[in-house]
Amino acid sequence: MATYKKGIQTKERIFQSAKKMFYEYGYKNATIAKIAADAKVPIGLVNYYFKKNEILSIVYTQFLQNIKKAIDEQIGNDLENPLQRHIVFTRIFYSIMLSNDKNRELYKEIFINELVEADASDLVGLDFMEIVRTFDIDITESIFHRLTIAEYGARRELLLDRYDRLDPEKSKDFIDFLATISVRLAGVEIKEVMRNCKKADELYKKVDTSVIKFLI
Repeated sequence: MATYKKGIQTKERIFQSAKKMFYEYGYKNATIAKIAADAKVPIGLVNYYFKKNEILSIVYTQFLQNIKKAIDEQIGNDLENPLQRHIVFTRIFYSIMLSNDKNRELYKEIFINELVEADASDLVGLDFMEIVRTFDIDITESIFHRLTIAEYGARRELLLDRYDRLDPEKSKDFIDFLATISVRLAGVEIKEVMRNCKKADELYKKVDTSVIKFLI
C-alpha cells in the first residue's frame, strides 16, 4: 500500500513539473530531462509514467473541462441553448490563452503543430452536435462530419493568419466568429447567430475566469 501511494505521489509530482516546464519553456523545449530534474526523479521514471504528448493532452483536456465546469456552475441556468454555451466557452478559452504570454506561445505551438486531438473533438464535434439538435438542422451524418472538418480547417487557418495580432477584448467579434463558424456553415440565420452572440456576451461578463487555469 505504501509503495502504491508513493507511486501515485511521484506520478503527480512529475505531472505538475511537466506543466511548470511547459509554461516556462514551451512544449518543444520542455525536455524530459528538465521535467525529471524539476520533479527530482530519474529520467527513466518520467518515461515510465508518461509520454510527453500524453501529459500535454491531459493538461489541455482538463483545461477544457474546467472551463465547461465554470460555465455550468456560474451561468448554467441563464443559458438559453448550447450555442450560447459554446460562444461563452470560446470567449473564456481565448481570453485565458491570449492574456498570458506563456499560455499564448504554448497554444500557438499546439495548434500550429496539431499536438492535441482534443482541440478538434471537444471544441467542435460534441458542442456542434448539441447545437445542430437545438436548431433542428436537418443534415446527414456524412455532411455533419464534413462540416466539422471544414470548421476545424477554417478556424485553424484564421488563427494562423491573425493570431499574433489578437487581443482578447479588442478581437471579441473575431473570436465570436470562430465560435460560430460551424452554425453558419450549417445554415443557421445570421440574425439568430448575432442574437446569440449578444446574449453570450452578457453572460460571459458574469463568469469569474480567475478560477480557471491552463498551466499554472
